[in-house]
Amino acid sequence: MSLRKVLIFVIVMMCAIGVSAQADVVPVAVGENVTGEISPATPRAVFSLSIDMPQNVVIQVLSLGSQLEPTFRVIDPSGVVLQGVDNATGRSNVEATVSLTGIGAYRIEVAGSFGTSGGFLLSIREGDPLDAPEPLLPGDAITERVDANATRQAYLIDGNPSGFLVLIAESRSGNTSPVFLLRSGEGGDLLGSAGATLGGARFRLPPGDTSYLLEVLFSGAASDYFVCLENENGAVRCPGSSTPISVNPTVVIPPTQPVFATSTLPPLATSIPLPTINPTGACMVATAGTTTVNVRSGPGTNFSILTQLSPFQTGLVLGRLADGTWYQINVNSITGWVSGTVVRVGGMCAAISIIIPPTLTPTATLPMTFTPSATLMATNTPTATATLPGPQPTLNFSLPPNYGSTALTSGFVPDPFQVGITSGGSVNVTYLGSGCRGFATAAPDFSVNYTSGAFPTLRFYFIGSGDSTMVINSPSGSYFCNDDSFGTLNPTIDFSSPSSGRYDIWIGSFSSGTFISGTLSVTESTGNHP
Repeated sequence: MSLRKVLIFVIVMMCAIGVSAQADVVPVAVGENVTGEISPATPRAVFSLSIDMPQNVVIQVLSLGSQLEPTFRVIDPSGVVLQGVDNATGRSNVEATVSLTGIGAYRIEVAGSFGTSGGFLLSIREGDPLDAPEPLLPGDAITERVDANATRQAYLIDGNPSGFLVLIAESRSGNTSPVFLLRSGEGGDLLGSAGATLGGARFRLPPGDTSYLLEVLFSGAASDYFVCLENENGAVRCPGSSTPISVNPTVVIPPTQPVFATSTLPPLATSIPLPTINPTGACMVATAGTTTVNVRSGPGTNFSILTQLSPFQTGLVLGRLADGTWYQINVNSITGWVSGTVVRVGGMCAAISIIIPPTLTPTATLPMTFTPSATLMATNTPTATATLPGPQPTLNFSLPPNYGSTALTSGFVPDPFQVGITSGGSVNVTYLGSGCRGFATAAPDFSVNYTSGAFPTLRFYFIGSGDSTMVINSPSGSYFCNDDSFGTLNPTIDFSSPSSGRYDIWIGSFSSGTFISGTLSVTESTGNHP
């Protein structure tokens, strides 16, 4: 057989393998129940739901006596992710109401949270009727909210025959956003969109008699939003315009500071809504009221104030005391502590690290002083001028990875899989034990959901511009560390007969305060290394 024929044969076989490995798309209809299965060979089940009229549907995924912890997301015919349903708490049943307002085939993708697998039942039933859209006129400024109980708001806009209109649609929740869809008012064709990761958009509507429909859809996290319509020529402006413009002879709208590069905030109202916390996002805190709270260097009012958390901010939770009375947070790029009595706590907080502070004993001259350990002599008792060190930060695999995540199945191509990462952080990883060195962020830099197969080795290595280190939390919950490998300053960690599951990877810098740019590689070939 000629070389050319051999190559053609190999390409055909590879294509056939690739097609067979893909999940089949199963058609499903409203009112129908279908079963499926998630397995290492098929980590995602895909369904197609065809809609011939706008409607709300209730989608439910139920585990069928298996270990599956189901999740799902819904993608509209244009490719916009309408809603993602997380399951970080390990439920066997997830459900959501989704507004399907365009005509066509929607894609429903079902998967297992954290690599779980098993059989499931997908149920789709008709929801409540869609509410009629509200008219939106030039000068109208509306602040509203979408959540699990009110998943859709819609606004009808008439075009201006004599000039351009500008439609502003923005999230007013700092870490969450709805989906904004702009459609033609008559045919329902999608004209523009802003997904939940963008935070908003400005739509420029050309002169004419065309009508438009703006839809604001719940994306899986409750979100406040702001919509407003104005004339581009300045006849009528939205709150936040750069120049005061009279909307009518008696009302003048003053300018305010912009919130997005493409949009502006309205003037502060008498009652300012506090920021919301995404219940399915990272563990966060916000003030319990409208008063700024202190962020201290340790878990107690005797510790110094490092910064403050304002009522309009949220802080990322890094750890907590065992009794939940104090939380270690990051705000304004500063790591400190806030009292649990003055903040609201929300998000996925079940796996937040518990930090044990030093044992402190009160005295007559200091609110708190150190109790000497058994190995210290009595003369080493701290004096009244002693500085009280705070608890040390730790790695936290429950935080969202800094550079994202991926799912790899044994035999993946291309091999190696690669992603760019910059090392370094404030966590000294030596607390993990012998062989663990360097400084990394509390959150993993990257996460890999791996499905094992015929390959006996799974290797992670990093090539950077300086002395870097690596820590990996394996699916078993054990931590593995490496500093130098293959005669270089780059780390490598191998797993023989690797298990299926999630691998969380931290890339550290050997020296504190240094940051090293480089590439993380994941490979099943032992010929690949630094």
